[in-house]
Amino acid sequence: MHACPRAKPKDNSLNPLHWKRSHLVAWAGVALTGAAVGMVLGWLCSPFSHGPSALFAVWLHYPMAYWPWLGFGAAIAGLSFYSANLLTGSR
Repeated sequence: MHACPRAKPKDNSLNPLHWKRSHLVAWAGVALTGAAVGMVLGWLCSPFSHGPSALFAVWLHYPMAYWPWLGFGAAIAGLSFYSANLLTGSR
């Protein structure tokens, strides 16, 4: 009789739900930083930034002007962190 070879444990490291808490906190921090950078870039590219600085509060009343920038910044930063984790193997 042949014994069944032991199956290798499934690598769950691709799933962020199985990451250590420190990596999840770092991932959230990187995504929030990316969102903040996206917000700044959105402000600099908007026509409101060419006036007095008080126009920033007016710009915030138009969410469709800055939400895409926030989302894009957070997504790019979060995906960059995820791909760096995959490439370096640090989990």
